[in-house]
Amino acid sequence: MDDKGSVKQTIITKALELFSAKGYEGVSVSELTEASGITKPTLYYYFGSKEGVFEAVSQSYYAQLNSVITENAEYKPNPESYLEDIYLILTKVTRAYFSFAKENEAFYRITLANWSMPCSSTVFKIVEKYHFMQFDIIDSMFKKMAAVHGNLKSKSKTLTWSFIGTINSYIGLYYSGISGQVLNEKTVKELVHQFMHGIYA
Repeated sequence: MDDKGSVKQTIITKALELFSAKGYEGVSVSELTEASGITKPTLYYYFGSKEGVFEAVSQSYYAQLNSVITENAEYKPNPESYLEDIYLILTKVTRAYFSFAKENEAFYRITLANWSMPCSSTVFKIVEKYHFMQFDIIDSMFKKMAAVHGNLKSKSKTLTWSFIGTINSYIGLYYSGISGQVLNEKTVKELVHQFMHGIYA
């Protein structure tokens, strides 16, 4: 990585820490420059504004998250086997979310907050496209399932939002530290079983 790349990555890393701890609105440009050890002109040179920094953080980490989800959301039908069909793919996707959330806690805390941002907010306007990329990945997975399992026909959008929402609820409880929630293989299986009871209801 050249010097410019190193400076940009330092700013992104420090910005992630600040945005995760204080939220987008709670972080000033002065805090970003002080934490990164740079001047304001340097920040403006690389990113144009605080909004530009948040966009860079979002682009970098959402790209990683959506890539991980894509890798694990490829449905391969095997309707004769419960454990090798829907159960398998939902388990893989849930495990991928949990793993990413544990390895990237600072960023994933931001994503949980981003889901409830007002549509008019700066944050929502930046992250909306990344959320819909994620939605499209999971929606495509459920549509492929529906082609094999007729009871899922026309339900992909509802299933997508409820599946992502259930996963995020588990992750949020894990971060809170209050509920004793853990993100392990047992929890993955519990979540998937719970969700699939709804599918087959």
